[in-house]
Amino acid sequence: MTEETKAKILKVFEDAYPQDLSISEVSRRAQFSEVTGATYVRILEAENKVEFTRVVGRAKMFKLKHV
Repeated sequence: MTEETKAKILKVFEDAYPQDLSISEVSRRAQFSEVTGATYVRILEAENKVEFTRVVGRAKMFKLKHV
């Protein structure tokens, strides 16, 4: 399930590009819990596929890293 979950979350970022998204928005669009969404956003960030962009209130925003 891990690669499938990661691919689904990456697709959410691809569909939203160049807009940045909060972890809760990514999780909602991918239909995962926020805990799962946060875990995979961190994995994708570590793999240099998404990047942290800004903080809006308490939300950390991320977007697909432009290659």
